[in-house]
Amino acid sequence: MKGKQMLLVKISSEFYAALIVLVLFAGIITTFERTIKNNCLMVILVANFLMLILDAVTWLLEYNGMVNVLYEILTISSVSLLYIIIAAFNYYIYFYLSEKTRVSVWVGHFGLPICIAGIFMWVTSPVHGQVFYIEDGVYIHGPMYAFSQILGASIILFDVILTFRHRKKLEILDFVAIISYMFLPLVALVITMNYPEVGSLLIYLSVTLSMLMVYTFIHVQQSIELKEKENALTQERLSIMMSQIQPHFLYNSLNAIYYLCTKDPEMAQKAIGEFSDYLRGNLDSLRTKDPVPFEKELDHIKNYLALEKMRFDDDLNIIYDIQAKNFKLPALTVQPIVENAVKYGVGKSPDGGTVTIKSREYEDRYEIIVDDDGVGGYSEKKREYDGRSHIGIQNVRERLRIQCQGTLKIKSEIGRGTTVVITVPKLTD
Repeated sequence: MKGKQMLLVKISSEFYAALIVLVLFAGIITTFERTIKNNCLMVILVANFLMLILDAVTWLLEYNGMVNVLYEILTISSVSLLYIIIAAFNYYIYFYLSEKTRVSVWVGHFGLPICIAGIFMWVTSPVHGQVFYIEDGVYIHGPMYAFSQILGASIILFDVILTFRHRKKLEILDFVAIISYMFLPLVALVITMNYPEVGSLLIYLSVTLSMLMVYTFIHVQQSIELKEKENALTQERLSIMMSQIQPHFLYNSLNAIYYLCTKDPEMAQKAIGEFSDYLRGNLDSLRTKDPVPFEKELDHIKNYLALEKMRFDDDLNIIYDIQAKNFKLPALTVQPIVENAVKYGVGKSPDGGTVTIKSREYEDRYEIIVDDDGVGGYSEKKREYDGRSHIGIQNVRERLRIQCQGTLKIKSEIGRGTTVVITVPKLTD
């Protein structure tokens, strides 16, 4: 009864491990990039799956006293698959390290001839009996059995040394995962050679466990790399947007000074001085990709409107109703809205008008409202092209979404003006 229970434990363990291998294989097929390195992993998983199934069958045959030719074939096949796994992982290590540093080609081929020699020893053992033989229905290890195990272990040790040699090129997570894959089978091999009654079970299960660890490591690594690529893409998009904003702001400010040069030269001179001071004090804000305090954005707006006030004089009235300041938002997101209010709202009205800038704090958000009583009828599409380079509301909306999950809404009526509401949520860690 005890022997039957042990058999059930061994077989169920190997079938369960085979199921895990199938899940890992499906994961690689569906989520991993098709590279030579990952192809090595797929070879390892297929060989591992077949090895576990064949070994489970040999346990079943041995329990039923069927240690015969079929038993020999299955045993040789499962051990040969183990050698294939070892050789494939040697290639995996080579391709993996090649991505990090320069590695000689012979490193990748190191394990192949040794594994071929090991497979040859096992395939021919029924003839010479040096690795194993069957006598009176009993499977017996031959004098070269330990050497055949050492062949496989030598490749694993080679990979360990190789990994240690290049450890400075690896992240700590990479290093731990790879070493664990090689370390566990070696420990299992030592235990098996000292306690032959456990047979190959411990070695095969340790290979499966190690494969699970490597798969987890690769999956985590790919997730990190994907996140880094997304962040890099986001920063690139922000850089493009900010490169659009800077010349746009400069153009509008210089355009205001241009009008003053003919209308009021002395005022133009004063405006140039103020504009120069503004550039010296706020150039860093123009380049920043990080959110800035609203007060800093408000300073930008006040500097800009001071220039526009010189241009429009009494035709432009400005009202500030600031009730919330203690929050951040992307740099130069409110100012383009104010520019539109001046240029396309008040500036188009024969009688001028008023631009009102408000800020409010609520339980879950902050709001900035830019309101003008100009001509109204504002349309993003309508203002998209008029022979000049414009920021576009979409630019502002996109940066709000990317950097602080904010939103921007526009309400515009012909003859009544335009209201733009920027919402910045209170994000919790």
